[in-house]
Amino acid sequence: MKVEWAPRALQEWENTVRYIYREFGRKAAEEFEQSVAKWEARIAINPELAHQELLLKHRDKLYRGLIVIKYNKLIFYVEEDIVYISDL
Repeated sequence: MKVEWAPRALQEWENTVRYIYREFGRKAAEEFEQSVAKWEARIAINPELAHQELLLKHRDKLYRGLIVIKYNKLIFYVEEDIVYISDL
């Protein structure tokens, strides 16, 4: 499947990388980027790896989420053959 990032999710990703770099250093920021990339690749193959986001179950789309690193969760939904990452 193809993976597409919403502009909001990309902005959150950039802000998070900058924050981690500033507060914890380059190595921690790189580990975060690698973790996000790893999970992005995994959900492209099998989006059912992630559980349904219960707080978003009232929405029209089936949102799924998974923790990519300690305090950060990747939120996405699937339409046809595209995984849309909507928030981080």
